[in-house]
Amino acid sequence: MGCEVIGEATIAGDDHGALVRPVSTSALLRDRPARSSAVKRAAVLTADQISAMLAAASPRDAALVVLMCVGAMRVGEATLLAWSDVDACTIAIPGQITKTGHGRTFTLPPVACQWLQQWREVCPTTKKGWVFPGQAGQPLSVRGAQVAITKLAETVGIEGVSSHSFRRSALTAAHQAGLSLREVAEISGHRSLAALERYLDQDAAREKAEAARCLLVG
Repeated sequence: MGCEVIGEATIAGDDHGALVRPVSTSALLRDRPARSSAVKRAAVLTADQISAMLAAASPRDAALVVLMCVGAMRVGEATLLAWSDVDACTIAIPGQITKTGHGRTFTLPPVACQWLQQWREVCPTTKKGWVFPGQAGQPLSVRGAQVAITKLAETVGIEGVSSHSFRRSALTAAHQAGLSLREVAEISGHRSLAALERYLDQDAAREKAEAARCLLVG
């Protein structure tokens, strides 16, 4: 399928301010990768590549892909999402699980919503209602999600893919579609436009600029 990598996304206040997410600080930090330049190197995917991954994915991994792609979600946000944060096709990411502490919402387009609903029908039930359950009633670990994505990319023969790829692809697509950096930041939750720029595919931006210059000279 063609992938609408950006749904309707808006920045929102934390509607879950009174909710205490039942997971310890150690759980939030577990398996967190060390800071590196990996974000810059993560492959920016095309719609065809994302479609190929979805076609090869298990129901769980397909749901993980569409959430990180459409919602430009960080992998740590996706793994800590609960079904109570899902209202049909609308996803409310609680501020307490985001890097910045600010919540945001987005709406999945119909096809992407179908992927999520297919997973919901077979998702194992847990006491805390995790969208992506892990072991012993805990949410799927960040490392577990990263391994799943890496294996999926290898299955379809795409190199350079990490969990950052979907977020970076979504934000790059939004910027190329004409959204300003500030508008893209509302989708991503970035508080720094400079940090956001580092997520975007600068090669694609340069190619777009080059094409525009060519128009000037015929």
